[in-house]
Amino acid sequence: MALDIMKILHRTPMTIDLTEEELTAIASCCRERRFPAGSEVFAEASPGREMYVLCTGRVSIEINIPSQPVPKTIQLAVAQPGMIFGEVALVDSAPRSARALARDEVTVLEISHEDLRRVMDAEPRIGYVILQNLATILCDRLRSTNLLLRNEWINSDAQVEYRGHDS
Repeated sequence: MALDIMKILHRTPMTIDLTEEELTAIASCCRERRFPAGSEVFAEASPGREMYVLCTGRVSIEINIPSQPVPKTIQLAVAQPGMIFGEVALVDSAPRSARALARDEVTVLEISHEDLRRVMDAEPRIGYVILQNLATILCDRLRSTNLLLRNEWINSDAQVEYRGHDS
């Protein structure tokens, strides 16, 4: 069964305030993909060339902490249908800072960084709206991650070194 890409994009926080015509341009960048439960949508440290809109299922966003004697995995978030993940790939080309693991069988819209960049360059308003929405999403996620880190730190004897980034 084919996804209704326009309906999905209408419900996605990244595309709030885009017109129907602008959403059609974004839809041209989307590709439907499916992942079985337990599979990686992307690996930590892999190249970030796409972002994803979750259509069905759940995806866990996790980081690995190499600790001794046993490595630890921390779940940062669980994406639900309608949420985006892997969006940092739209901002920079650095390797992925976390992995995305399909908790259920999932269906996603995959959006290529390169294709979306072309649309945003051709239509500056689309670029402005998407980047403004992404900034809001990333700020919310940074606050959530700060809270998670604070709770992890409180529950451990870990020392955290401040590196000068303001949040």
